[in-house]
Amino acid sequence: MHRYKSRLSGSPLHSAGTGPQPDVPPRNSKQVWPTRFWSSMGRFQRKRLSEVNGDGKPCFTYERATFAATLLFLLIYSGPPRFRIRDGEASLRGDLDWVVVLHILVWGLAGAWVLAQTRKRDRVKLILARLQLPQKLGLAMILCLAISAVISKAPALSAFKIYQMVVSLFFMLLFVERFGPRSCLKNIFWGTCLLCGAIAICAFLAPDLVWISSDFNPDPSRLRGDLIAPTGSVAAIAIILLLTGVRRIWRVLSIALLGLFLGLLVLSLMRTAYLVILGFFVLVLIKRPNAKSLNQLAYLAGGLALTFYAYNWMPHLSEYRDPQTLSSLSDRIGLWRYLSDITLTHSPWIGLGYYSASRIYGPEYNPGLGTAHSMFFEILLGGGVLSFVLFTALCLLLSVYAAYVLYKSRDRLSLTIASLFFASLIFGSMGDEIDSGPVAICFWYSVVVLPWFYRSSTRKLRPDESFGELRVTRECLG
Repeated sequence: MHRYKSRLSGSPLHSAGTGPQPDVPPRNSKQVWPTRFWSSMGRFQRKRLSEVNGDGKPCFTYERATFAATLLFLLIYSGPPRFRIRDGEASLRGDLDWVVVLHILVWGLAGAWVLAQTRKRDRVKLILARLQLPQKLGLAMILCLAISAVISKAPALSAFKIYQMVVSLFFMLLFVERFGPRSCLKNIFWGTCLLCGAIAICAFLAPDLVWISSDFNPDPSRLRGDLIAPTGSVAAIAIILLLTGVRRIWRVLSIALLGLFLGLLVLSLMRTAYLVILGFFVLVLIKRPNAKSLNQLAYLAGGLALTFYAYNWMPHLSEYRDPQTLSSLSDRIGLWRYLSDITLTHSPWIGLGYYSASRIYGPEYNPGLGTAHSMFFEILLGGGVLSFVLFTALCLLLSVYAAYVLYKSRDRLSLTIASLFFASLIFGSMGDEIDSGPVAICFWYSVVVLPWFYRSSTRKLRPDESFGELRVTRECLG
């Protein structure tokens, strides 16, 4: 029988029968408890406080994710894919096709799931009251973007993109609260595996969807895969999640998946993805987390890289990508300067509507670039200086949280969360948006999870205890 102190109340709890049962508080106790606490704690503990670890601390367990919630998670994580090349002006005109209808259906169901979760026991006010500072900054930024949608040249498109941000934030918040941060990471991992598998299959069966020409080769020689998912981004995320052991799988299968992810990463010719993976291995070598196999793999990769470089066996990326584009970041710097001038000239404070950079002003500068190629400049043009300042503050705050978590912890879960955030930040800064897709979901997951990991590091709690404390408090207050 284990005895421990509850971090919520300071009241002793002991294990008996099928799970720990609360002692009756002393009559003269000065502590004030919610009136519904003792009536609900018994059934609640059997579900969420049912384990006690070796040092006498509670281990919070979560409900198993339902099939509907998991399916919705995978659908919004995938985007869903676009499957076809679409004229940018079609979105401005509001033209509908089957892919647009699919997106509306998926995100409509995700929004309905969020509403169903928040309406249970009338928890809207409680959820808003428990939001942490990063989540408040994210909501404030989204609100500023919503104001700018009124003056957008495509208000329906801007409103839908802003709606996707709101749903992404609250879907991650409620999913993590109900099913736990590890379950969410597992779904991210399986969603990334499915996208990588789809890209690999399309590379053979539907090459037009994923292959494009590289800088010096007019023939399809670069596996970009933007119509399914950005190949370099999802491959890098998959490698990070696989190597940190987010999901324990058969060793042979893990080796096969690692080979697939590395192959996609190499064929993507995406320099940003190479930089992310290089930074991840450097971080592992510096931090040396409590993962023997990961440390050994990092040392092996570092040794092989040095050997290949010394004997000049490294493949030359300059044969496929133009080295001169590094100084201008493939003309991104010129695009960003142009978008900044447009914003400060026309509407510096509230912007010109989210997604205007990708659909209106970006193509005016260079139709070949396609999008704003940065979530920061997409937000600057879309929501003006106000949204840009809020979003910059959000990213800086999360960076501090992630750095502190890495500094204080050596467990694999902390390494995974911090690495996932930095990866989403780098990818978002160079090309992806935060409204939908794998990078966007990873970013909003970090917005939800990092504050609680930071709190657990400062209070010497395990992350599951920090999340469990929040969930018990919400359950008790109804």
